[in-house]
Amino acid sequence: MKIDSKDIDVALEAVLAAAKDGIFSTADVLGRLAITPENMKAEEIRLERELDSDNNFFKDTEKNIYVTRGKFFADREFIITPSEIEIDNDILFPGHRFCIFCNDEIFPSEIDLIDKKSKKSLKTREFKHEVTELMPYHIFLGSEQIFDYFIADNLANKALLEEKSSHHDVTLNVFDLKEFYAKNKFTSGDALLVKIADWDKGIFTFSYHCGMERRSSNVKAWTNELGSAVEMVIDRFEEYLEIPDQLCWAFFVSDDLLWGKNTGSLDEFYIKSDRIEINFSNASHAVLARKITTQDDDMDIPQNVGISRGKISSLSELLEDVDSPLKAVEIDGYIMSQFYQGTPDFDIFFRRCFGMKKLSFADDAQEMIFLNYLEDRWETISAQYNLHDDRPKAQLREQVLELIDERLELLESLKSMNIAPEQLPEQEMKKLAEVSIYFIELLEVLNSENNTLQEEESEEFTEAIGRMGDIQSEQIDKINSYLKI
Repeated sequence: MKIDSKDIDVALEAVLAAAKDGIFSTADVLGRLAITPENMKAEEIRLERELDSDNNFFKDTEKNIYVTRGKFFADREFIITPSEIEIDNDILFPGHRFCIFCNDEIFPSEIDLIDKKSKKSLKTREFKHEVTELMPYHIFLGSEQIFDYFIADNLANKALLEEKSSHHDVTLNVFDLKEFYAKNKFTSGDALLVKIADWDKGIFTFSYHCGMERRSSNVKAWTNELGSAVEMVIDRFEEYLEIPDQLCWAFFVSDDLLWGKNTGSLDEFYIKSDRIEINFSNASHAVLARKITTQDDDMDIPQNVGISRGKISSLSELLEDVDSPLKAVEIDGYIMSQFYQGTPDFDIFFRRCFGMKKLSFADDAQEMIFLNYLEDRWETISAQYNLHDDRPKAQLREQVLELIDERLELLESLKSMNIAPEQLPEQEMKKLAEVSIYFIELLEVLNSENNTLQEEESEEFTEAIGRMGDIQSEQIDKINSYLKI
């Protein structure tokens, strides 16, 4: 006879009450029910199906046990890195920062965020800003959920988002950190160390974490580890889960490797990951996916190249080591530009990127490996490039690259003058770096085969590129004026 669902619920509640560590098995639950031997297998399958679909639990398939999410996340610590926009306006966007670390029934702006020192819960206030510049703080909600979130957070956003104009200011509820930022003299690079006090109720505490204590090597290692964990989740669930749950499971399967103060933030993962991207073209919902074309890791180093004293494990690492201002995604953009323009000439591409720039190679071996990386990227993109599919994105990419050219020209000029970084105007250089990050994020979208653009999206990106270009030009003018160039 089939066991009544109410009896199963009672048995499960009893098991959870006894499982102080939040760990239990189906046998623990079934052992509290009067089940005949001939019905045991069917009831076990039924119970597994119910538990597997319940977002209150994780399943460890290797150990064949379940773990309550509340117990797993309890007292874990993670990092949030507020942006310049947030610091300048004394705010923090809840966005995607907390939703994977608490019950999914808790609305992001309704979590309880408590200052660890003062013991006070932060208040929220309304903040109005241009929508495209707010996307990076909400991107891991998934494209379908972002605008639903904007409307749910403030109904006034519905009318704005339904307008035909591509320029939208939206009003969101944000946390007021004015007192906290001022007390800690908070600047770009500093972070919040957040502790999960209560997963079920969405309660968090936070404290100041000085940017001087953070190490880029730790952030890089963390980004790679989270990317690896996301790949494990993709292998297990394929495209079934939505992005917040993909990330939630990633933190579970990685055990204790992603927690604590010596880690990165979700925002840094979005910017820096060279393994994972967002597939906005998935049939039912946006998902995290492996990058179709890896940036650098599959290249074979020629046998006749000796071991270099410099860094050579990836193109990204090598570019940083030789003091190049370009990132790997920008190089991909320049390569794709050559094919779009109908001039698929490697030498022209190379001169465009590096012709006037002096790269500080450690030795001949590092330089040869660098050239092999570039040739490998060229051949990979050459084999995959589709002009018809790329044309809508290519026009936007050309605008971005033109602005990147302007930034590179300035940096080359500063380098030729042997000006030390501390001699440059700090605020203007920070703004310039923010614009650069925005263009890198945009190129990630424009370069990816997974992403297609609708007409409205193209208009929004065009306006955003124009605004960011104006900001960049303003900073360059100020820097030139400061240095009297």
